[in-house]
Amino acid sequence: MPDDLLHFEDFVLNRGAYELRQGGVVVPLQRIPLELLCLLVERRGQLVTREEILERVWGKGVFVDSETSINTAVRKLRRALRDDPETPRFVATVPSRGYRFVAEISGPKTSRAEQVRARPPRVMVGRERELALVLGGLEDADSGRGRLFLISGEPGVGKTRLADEVAAAAEAKRMAVLVGHCAEHEAVAYLPFVEILENFVTGAPNADSLRIALGDQGPELARLLPKLKSILPDLPPPLDLPPLQARRHLFNCFFDFAVRIASHQPTLMILEDLHWADDSSLSLLEHLSQRLSSLPLMVIGTYRDAELNVTQELARTLEDLIRGRLATRVRLKGLPREEVAAMLSSLSGKSPPAAVVGEIFAETEGNPFFVEELFRHLEEETRLYDSSGQFRLQLQIAELDAPPSVRLVVGRRLLRLSDLTQKLLATAAVIGRFFSFEILQAASDADANSILEHVEEAENAGLVFSVEESPKARFTFSHELTRQAVLAGLSAARRQRLHLEVADAIERTYSTTAESSLDDHLSELAHHYAHSTDTRQAVKYLHLAGEQAAACYAMVEAVRLYSTALKLLEEVPETPERDRRELALQLAIGPALMAVRGWGAAEVERAYARARKLCEQLGELAQLFPILYGLWINHLERFEFRSAYQIGAELLLRAESSGDPTLLLQAHHAVGLSANRMGRFPRAKEHFETTLSLCGARGLRPLGVDMEVVCRSELSWALWFLGYPEQALKMNHAAVDLARALCDPISLVFAESLLCHLLHHRREVRDFQETAEHAIAICAEHGFVYASAHATVCRGAAMTELGRSEEGLEQIQKGFAAHRAIGVEVNRPEFLYWLAEAYCATGRLDDALDTLTKAAGVSEKHEYRCLDAEIYRLRGEILLRRRNSGSAEAQGCFQQGIEIARKQSAKALELRTTTSLARLLDKQGRRNEARTMLADVYNWFTEGFDTADLKDAKALLDELRT
Repeated sequence: MPDDLLHFEDFVLNRGAYELRQGGVVVPLQRIPLELLCLLVERRGQLVTREEILERVWGKGVFVDSETSINTAVRKLRRALRDDPETPRFVATVPSRGYRFVAEISGPKTSRAEQVRARPPRVMVGRERELALVLGGLEDADSGRGRLFLISGEPGVGKTRLADEVAAAAEAKRMAVLVGHCAEHEAVAYLPFVEILENFVTGAPNADSLRIALGDQGPELARLLPKLKSILPDLPPPLDLPPLQARRHLFNCFFDFAVRIASHQPTLMILEDLHWADDSSLSLLEHLSQRLSSLPLMVIGTYRDAELNVTQELARTLEDLIRGRLATRVRLKGLPREEVAAMLSSLSGKSPPAAVVGEIFAETEGNPFFVEELFRHLEEETRLYDSSGQFRLQLQIAELDAPPSVRLVVGRRLLRLSDLTQKLLATAAVIGRFFSFEILQAASDADANSILEHVEEAENAGLVFSVEESPKARFTFSHELTRQAVLAGLSAARRQRLHLEVADAIERTYSTTAESSLDDHLSELAHHYAHSTDTRQAVKYLHLAGEQAAACYAMVEAVRLYSTALKLLEEVPETPERDRRELALQLAIGPALMAVRGWGAAEVERAYARARKLCEQLGELAQLFPILYGLWINHLERFEFRSAYQIGAELLLRAESSGDPTLLLQAHHAVGLSANRMGRFPRAKEHFETTLSLCGARGLRPLGVDMEVVCRSELSWALWFLGYPEQALKMNHAAVDLARALCDPISLVFAESLLCHLLHHRREVRDFQETAEHAIAICAEHGFVYASAHATVCRGAAMTELGRSEEGLEQIQKGFAAHRAIGVEVNRPEFLYWLAEAYCATGRLDDALDTLTKAAGVSEKHEYRCLDAEIYRLRGEILLRRRNSGSAEAQGCFQQGIEIARKQSAKALELRTTTSLARLLDKQGRRNEARTMLADVYNWFTEGFDTADLKDAKALLDELRT
């Protein structure tokens, strides 16, 4: 409790935690002198006789040499306090009578870190090497060179204890300490960072100072902490950006917030229990670590490293951080035998026999938490000491007295508490590792004084600790294993009932308060109702919590919440109300799955297909358009272009019947993009021109890219194929310029990716390479992994055309590997076409032909027809090169390519392929036929005469005319 914190000079005596600190650092002090200090401080200014000391510290009826024992205890206490008995500042001797504590004592001066962090009761033993290593990081941070330390080990090994010592040292150096916890049961995205932000907001003296402290980042940080909007109602809305860009912007805002704090005061940030961290928290940690080295900010993360505790997300994060030399790993193991002996000595105030140390070491493997729990259990069972108060020579520890049955040991300690205290702890354990007094009271039927009495009983037993002062009192279990032991003693039905009571308490408490709203507790409500018997409320809050997670781009967490809600709905009988709830969830999970699994994922199709069925079943056809649009995106990404085209046509019919310009815009875009990939270029041009006329200032981003940027880029694609190379280049440059004007890196990368394809077709190789390099640089800056992989393939194709064929092939294969690493299909005809060109340039003609066969197969299977003519042309060129003579097979390839190009009205490809065929016919002596054929297609063109293809055609025509 707060009253247990007593200050004298630069010392703090924490009677609840049973420790003495100086300047935030623990002062090593054995049990006897520490109890003597507690007694003297309690009786400050009064005489404490030697008889009182003997009875209070050693106990009645205990035989000791009082003269020697008391003198020794006083001497040790004075040594710890650096007190001179001749001129005492703290402990004055009253000759022949006793002692008196003479220093002034003040009440608690709780730092913000102490308000959010419970200090363990035991004195830390050992860990000198690890502590010195991490304390070195504090020195670096104080000098503006931030570091990240990852402290790992099994449960109870002392990760939190080590972090506590570093926090105390940081406070002694006048550093700010920010602490956030991850929790197994709390489905809160960015939970440790939300806690840090919440503690900061709570500690702000007033709204004006908070507004200044948050700066321009306030609107984005309100995504993490909704109650900011009620504290600062004049906050402007956050920026409306595409999901990937918005997530990075949110990360940058939190980073800037941390920088602002650290620039004012060097800072230590502690993130506890990362083994329970959600994907978004780990991503934000990685983001912070990238720029930590130039800041006065040190970060500590703790996590359990047992195989079962390391999630796939955590394993990936750890690998990236350690491999990238962004973090220092500190792995804690069990204490060695001699340090277990020191710990037992600290706990008991006596020197334990070697046999006792050996027994306890063997049973606990040196795990500090297990050592302390076993010690307290044996002490309470009166099995530790003999009749003289000394350690027994042998303890004969029973099987159930020690780990791995530590829960049973803790359980036995719990049984010594009163029934009402056990009942209260059960409710507290269901609330979580940390629990507030107001929710504990609301979920219980006892009055405040009674609750405090029972909490104090649990505190005295060392099972819980106070964290915050009243009236916002907050407590924590001494260890997560302690909480688990409480839960283990509850039946499933009892846990369900308690979860329901806690959820109801949260609703009643926060639905009326002005300081916090239910929006700040949606994830807690979702968790508690999901573990209760109230399925309806569980689905409701899981849906709301999922929307909240999606709003701050924690899409992995959003998918988990939506999926849990859908699974619960499977148990509910089908009714219109139930189906409407499922329809809303399927519509919500679709975009989240796209962000997590990719647009083409099978789970995305299942979600939208189920939503369509429900929509038609309920007759709520107004919601069918976004469902169809989601299905269109899914089929488009999976290269199922016929299905995508058909869905686009259905979208267009529905949009035309509604007359809604926004729906018309999306529908024309869907049909146009599908048509482009299928080689239906006139139709694509028609639809994109209509789309551009509808764009205006709508700023739609259905694919995360500005709609006008998409349409101009895609229209440039169609224009080039149709034989308008200058219009195509002008249109694509307009798309790039628009993306730059919007300061929109996602749209810029999209426009430059399409520009790469156009420059490749125009054979403007230098510009092709520069554009690809620029796109890669943007991707690296903003973390666009998919677009970076695409741009890498483009860079490889450009290098091939520049004559650096081996480097080009290597870059193309690197881009393919990057695609595969994120689960994206690389069998795209244009990618395979570039790979075939690279094989051809390096002399691997058979590999080139095999790759083109594969490309043709993909085109046939998926109706990805836009490059069919070019695939046939390149095959013909390779066949001629391989055989070094005229080839009927090559001629057949050219003729097939020309036929396809004519059907598609693809004049650009018809010209290029006709030029190849005309060159072959000339070698066969069929010059007039070649000239007539080439002249017919060349004379069709009205622009682009300075492009490589038209110049090649003109040069060949001139040659054929001589």
